[in-house]
Order: sequence, then C-alpha cells, then structure tokens
Amino acid sequence: MSNDPANYLSGTELRVCQLIAERQMRGIAKYGTTVSDNPLPLRAWLRHALEECLDQAIYLQRAIEQLDNQPKPFRDVNGLMDAFKKEVGQ
Repeated sequence: MSNDPANYLSGTELRVCQLIAERQMRGIAKYGTTVSDNPLPLRAWLRHALEECLDQAIYLQRAIEQLDNQPKPFRDVNGLMDAFKKEVGQ
C-alpha cells in the first residue's frame, strides 16, 4: 500500500470522509465559496464554531432525554437484547 492516507480509509472512517465531501459540496452550492477561500474574520469563524457546538449540545441533550424516557429494559443494548429474547421466547 502507498503512503496515501486515502488508501487506508474504510468503514466508519471512509463514511466520515464522504460526509465531509458532501458537506463541502452543499456549502459551496449555498455560499458560493469554500471554507478556505471565505474571507470571514477569525472572530466570525469562532462564533460560527460556538453556535455549532451549542446546537450539538442541544441535539445530545434531546437524544439523552429520549433514551431516558424509554422503558427501562430498552435503555441499553443488553436490556434491549434481553427484551427481544423474552419476546421471541428464548
């Protein structure tokens, strides 16, 4: 294998790279420029990053609350598997 990092991508890592490429294409279509060519000042970039982090925190809390509101057997993988086995009679 060559020293090209792209040759080592597979599975999850490859999918993340694909998602990044898709996101860049959407960004160029929406804003008409790449991130590297965008002349925003550093403070604006930091503000954008902060807002993205805050959105992520909201999404994570929402997901946690959804899990917490599930019946206890479904809150973790082991409990889910136990409930499934009980349901199918194993």
